[in-house]
Amino acid sequence: MDLRLKRAIDWLYRHGRPIDVARYEYLFLNRSKETYIRTLESFQNPDGGFGHGFEPDSQNPFSAPVQTWFAFDFIEELNLPKDHSLITKTVDYLLNYAQKKDGFYLATIPSNNIYPRAPWWTYTAEGSVWGYNPTAAIAGFLYKYGETKEAKEFAVTTIQRAINDFIAGPSNNMHEIKCFLDMIGFIADFKKFNNSEQFLGLLLKQIDHNLEKNADLWFKAYCVRPLQFFDKPTVYGYDKYQDLIKKEASMILEHLNLEGVWDITWTWDSFPEAFAIAKQDWQSLFILNYLKILKVYNII
Repeated sequence: MDLRLKRAIDWLYRHGRPIDVARYEYLFLNRSKETYIRTLESFQNPDGGFGHGFEPDSQNPFSAPVQTWFAFDFIEELNLPKDHSLITKTVDYLLNYAQKKDGFYLATIPSNNIYPRAPWWTYTAEGSVWGYNPTAAIAGFLYKYGETKEAKEFAVTTIQRAINDFIAGPSNNMHEIKCFLDMIGFIADFKKFNNSEQFLGLLLKQIDHNLEKNADLWFKAYCVRPLQFFDKPTVYGYDKYQDLIKKEASMILEHLNLEGVWDITWTWDSFPEAFAIAKQDWQSLFILNYLKILKVYNII
């Protein structure tokens, strides 16, 4: 094993979140799937939604649409049947309990304000909806995993509305664009939707506008790096940007810090003690996310 990777994995075992250790052992050491499932379930509330700082910048224990969207990659990694309780509870939460406004899932929820958080997770009524972030990704998830007529109808209606709205006013927000990419990834028959080709063409233009192409900035500044959109070759648009994607992937191991982990490029403006924990949680997540990328792009 590359010594740099060993240092990162050693750090993971010393300081990482149990969920990331369980992921590492399942994905890279072929160890217990049940341990991974059980650790993931520890972030899932009785209503089926996810909370408890699963997305580390918000320490709210209550279920939130964004925290639940954040769990989708983990659920996908497990390749569970659609009737597994982890999935059915998630679907039930998204359909029946998750907070919405005018057909959009809330990005911030009122109870966020009780708990330590990054400033962007502070709730205000007027700033609680962030367009199709996370609504587009959630609609895609429900399209794939929802088994009831209600789930299918909601997903289809929301996806078509998202397509039409994007065509009418293409988003220039990197987080919203990522949610559209997530939505597409969940839908095997995406081109069955009306105006899908026009939507996909406009989406590529917006990706190109957002993508930072200066490699010197990728690991130093808060910017849109290729791998933030294209963490695997199956993401729509990969072919167009594969040279940039592979270049970033080849640079990953060069940017480990002295502790053997990757730095985060943002901070909070309050709650310093909570941020110190959140920063470590993000670094734990980064290790797994980068290991997956290094593996899928044949660097390890």
